[in-house]
Amino acid sequence: MFQEYLPKEIAVGEIYFPPLLIAFGAAYVAANLTMVLIGRLDAMKYLYAPVLVELSLLVIYAVALSRYVFPA
Repeated sequence: MFQEYLPKEIAVGEIYFPPLLIAFGAAYVAANLTMVLIGRLDAMKYLYAPVLVELSLLVIYAVALSRYVFPA
């Protein structure tokens, strides 16, 4: 009945990781790869604040991953 409200961890061996930690790690990698792609396409010149774009991509990817890939 209340199974959907129980916290879920991801077990690697005997170590338990919270899903949000894994989601933020994957989001960090995805945001960096996106920024590398933007840099290779020479689109950095169109960005006013590339650091804020990278931070925004990190948050967007983290929310999407934690919502759809690693649901708690």
